[in-house]
Amino acid sequence: MKAGLLGRTLGHSLSPQIHKFFGDYEYRLYEKEPDEVAAFLQAGFAAGDFDFLNVTIPYKQTVFALCDELTPMARKLGNVNFVTRTADGRLRGDNTDAFGVERLLDSVGADVRGTKCAILGAGGAAMTVRAVLEERGASRVTFVRRGELPAQDDELIVNATPVGMFPHGDEVRVDISQYASCRHVLDLVYNPSPTRLVREALACGKMAADGLVMLIAQAYRAACLEGLDGSNLFLYGPPASGKSTLAKKIAAATGWTLVDLDAEIAMAEGRSIPEIFSAEGEAGFRAVEKRELKRAAAGRNQVVALGGGALLDAECRAVAEAAGRV
Repeated sequence: MKAGLLGRTLGHSLSPQIHKFFGDYEYRLYEKEPDEVAAFLQAGFAAGDFDFLNVTIPYKQTVFALCDELTPMARKLGNVNFVTRTADGRLRGDNTDAFGVERLLDSVGADVRGTKCAILGAGGAAMTVRAVLEERGASRVTFVRRGELPAQDDELIVNATPVGMFPHGDEVRVDISQYASCRHVLDLVYNPSPTRLVREALACGKMAADGLVMLIAQAYRAACLEGLDGSNLFLYGPPASGKSTLAKKIAAATGWTLVDLDAEIAMAEGRSIPEIFSAEGEAGFRAVEKRELKRAAAGRNQVVALGGGALLDAECRAVAEAAGRV
């Protein structure tokens, strides 16, 4: 399986790393100028350079017009971020961003029924956000174009522009502290994570999230469409490397069950990790850890954050590798 991402400037992209979560396939970045896109799509699929392509700004609407057939979702949204080639050589466009927007909204607990919403931007990503918000019952959804500002009574503000993206992470479209009615802030930018807009929103006491959950979610949806959905994902690394934080984002993006192995151990034993170490020593703790890892490995569709030493034992590593991706 070969795949990739089509865009104009992709130095900021985390897509290759994200796709590694869901399948062992090659994933490349393809930077193209506007006049190269059409020929690149046809020639690349014909030559077998890729089996599917993701599409990012500024080409989602461009590729929409180049596809020979479209899924109902892509047709509804008017843009494409996922392209495959049918057996007879036709380009088929789909959109997995809507799934990503839904998961992003859910990750901050945003119930938009009857709420007033503002979307910074008016491109393909903005249209996708609007469609999801309207489907979920928002009372008003307004595009805020360059030079404009959201209304003071907007309750949800979404940045659907590249403003604030690496290497311009100090940029922001609005001073979010000026919007007292706004309860939720979403930024589709994911690099840096968190973005300045999200940091400022959190400092004001608002619920906020950047686009990393959406990025993971749309990649997961693409993997599912290609039949690459995994059984479990185990995150492993030294303390403070981000296992628990990333596990929460992946679980939010996929709907998988979140399992923190250290928390499971503490719950099963009725005492903290330091207490187990103090009473049983490291050997005793590792025996309990192995038991709980085996129990977790028996499940499916889980994101498991492992302890820093969980896979030093060969049997534990074999259990994890047999039950999913590490």
